[in-house]
Formats: sequence, C-alpha cells, structure tokens
Amino acid sequence: MGETAAPTALDGLRVLDFCRLGFGSQATMILGCLGAEVIRIESTTRPDPIRVMPPFVPEPGETGQGFGGATLAQAQKQQSPNRGGIFYKYNTGGKRSIAVDARNPAGLDLLRRLVAVSDVVTESFAAGTLGRWGLDYDTLKELRPDVIYVSMCGYGHVGPDSHYVTMGPTAQALTGLTHLVGLPDREPAGWSFSYLDHVGGYLGAYGVLAALAHRRATGEGQHVDVSQLEPATALGGPLVLDRSVNGRSSRRAGFPPGNRRGGAPQGAYRALGDDRWVVISCSTEAHWLAFVAALGHPAWTDDARFATLAARIEHADELDRLVETWTETRDRYEVMETMQRVGVPAGAVQDAADRVERDPQLAARHHFTRLASTEVGELPLEGVPFELSVTPPDTGGAIHRGPPDLDEDRDYVLGEVLGLPDDEIAVLVGSGALQ
Repeated sequence: MGETAAPTALDGLRVLDFCRLGFGSQATMILGCLGAEVIRIESTTRPDPIRVMPPFVPEPGETGQGFGGATLAQAQKQQSPNRGGIFYKYNTGGKRSIAVDARNPAGLDLLRRLVAVSDVVTESFAAGTLGRWGLDYDTLKELRPDVIYVSMCGYGHVGPDSHYVTMGPTAQALTGLTHLVGLPDREPAGWSFSYLDHVGGYLGAYGVLAALAHRRATGEGQHVDVSQLEPATALGGPLVLDRSVNGRSSRRAGFPPGNRRGGAPQGAYRALGDDRWVVISCSTEAHWLAFVAALGHPAWTDDARFATLAARIEHADELDRLVETWTETRDRYEVMETMQRVGVPAGAVQDAADRVERDPQLAARHHFTRLASTEVGELPLEGVPFELSVTPPDTGGAIHRGPPDLDEDRDYVLGEVLGLPDDEIAVLVGSGALQ
C-alpha cells in the first residue's frame, strides 16, 4: 500500500484569489501552503505585473541577470509571463490560474459562480475596485452568505486616505520606516525591496484564519480589511518608546544610527575573500568580555577607550577598524562559529546561493523545496517559515506543484470546480469571457 499524505491545516478550503503583486499574494501563498485550494483570477491582456518583472528565470542556455542586475531592456524583451522570479517568490502553495475578463458580462457571471463555491475571496486592488466590478462584500454575501471577503491595500478601506493608491515602498516612507534605515550622517536609504508586502501578507493570512475561527463558531462570514499602513507603524515601536520614556526625538545629529544603536562592536565586518562579510553584535558587557576572550585578549582590548559600553559606542569607529584587522584574515563562517561558541551574536552575511545551496540550518528545516513549473521546470522554492508537527505545510500546496503558468488551470476550474460541460465552455471561449 502507498503512503497516505499527511493532513493539512486547511484541507477542503477554497480561496478565490484576485490578488496581484506581493501584498495579497503573500497571504494566499501561506493559505496554499497550509492546504487550501487557491484559484488565481488573472488576465492575459493585463497580467500581474510581477509576472513580467525582473529578475527572470533564464531561458535554456541563458544566464540569469540576478536581482540587482536587471534592466528595463531585459524586461521589455520578455515574451513569457511565466518566468518572473518575483512572481515565483509569492506564488508557491500550489496555486491554480485561470484568466477571466471581468468586463465581459459572461466573464463576470463566471466569477460570480466561482464566488458561490468558494469559502474565501481575496483581493489587493485599490479600495473600491471590486465594488465597481459589482463584486463588493454585500453582493458576495448574496452569492455565498458565509463568505469571508479579504481586502488588502495600502491604506485600508476606512478613513480619509483610503482612496489613495500606494505601494509597499510608499507606505514604508509614509510611516517613517524609510527614515530609520541608512548609515549615520547620511540621508536615509530605505529598503530596496517591499518589506511591507511580506509583513502585510502575513497579517492578511492571520485575518483569514481569525475569520475562519469565527465562522466555525457562528456560521457567519465577514469582511476582513487589511492595510500596510498599520503594521508598518507598529514596526516603529522602539522609536515611539524612546520618545515616550527618554524624551528623545529621532531627528537628532547623526540619524539614522546605522548598526551602532545600543552596542559596539556592532556591524558588518570584512572577512576573508572577495566581498565576504560577517556581522557581530556586542550589546552587553558580557558580550564584550566573551568577545575579548574569543580573540585571545589582544592588547588593544585593554585600551581605556573601550573600558565601558558607553566608551565603546563613543569610539566605535576606532573599535571597528581594530575588530576588522581580526575578521578580515578569517573565513566568515569561522568567525560566526567562534563568536557563537562563546555566546556572542554573530552571523555570516550570505547571498542567495549561500542560502539555497549551502545553509545547513535552512536545509535542516526544509525551507526550500524543489518543485516543477510547467514552463520553467524544477526550481528550489520558498514556503512558509514554520513547521507544524501534525499538519505540516507544503510549499507545493495540495497539488505539490510550483507556481502556475498564466491560465494553466482553465480546464480544471471550469470542468471540475464548476462542472461545466464542454459545449458551455465553448460558448464562454467564443464570447471572449475567457481571455
């Protein structure tokens, strides 16, 4: 007899997913990894921007340009909507894809029929967009009384700014997070990637799970309204506390603080090899004493400038130069292991290849799973960063497959989910309802 697949936490749950970009797609990826059937509603004429956003999975015989090396010219020459690397990041979980034209009356009717057989409807358009399509929450309740309707957008759906359009980086700036990131005495730099898509996406999945618990207890669905604004604001908590308790404003000389807030040595130090770095963080006296012992107590550690934590922070530039004379002659992993053995927080700075191919901790936790995509083939793909002992998540979802090609699951959705006969499907195709 063959092995029985382990049960998953969301077996039998169906999610109709109108999400684009990263915010909402991160949420539905989590649901898919937990076993939900996620059906992406897409468009072949207006594909999800991250389907055609660099970096791209290279064609056979080509070399990938990498995240930092992508160019507009490379993006414009892409002929396939199935090779966008960022799309792959957000769309594991065994998602399916069907392309439907909501502006076509037959297409809109098809979407309404899918709502009626779905437990959860998710969308990440600007506030009011699905309402203009005739798919607002009140309408969806008529089609499925206990439906859970999850809206995810930058400002949420309540308040004077809810009609504003935003992306992760602009929400980041509005909430002050951009101001916190960068090197001392330089202009704030912000983050190069949309961190709030990840944070907001996790809260979107949390909102779905909370609404499911409520529905199980009461039989009632509800509208879940998730914004990027509030989780971003929460991330600024330490500064709010600093102002409240210490009376200090973040707008002071040398701000942003870089890596030196509260400790020294604290930062990224050159290690042996080309562009190799290791992070060390000594934020307590115990860390410093362990650090000194691990180095063999070199003479410079007795310098009066480094006698106290406050003195080390004041003279951090001189201290960093001395620390780096030690780290730059050693392998980054050797430094990390030396520090960790004595209880000093430290970590080798890793690139993507390090994480995917060489990180033993991520390998032990099965963080990357090799899954096949119809066009691209097999790739190592990222799932959810937690384990469940009884209902383990699966990066490939219930169907154990990589991210879907655009419109790949039309036959499944129409034939198996809705049970439409071939002649009705032919009529839909002829009407232009299916793009």
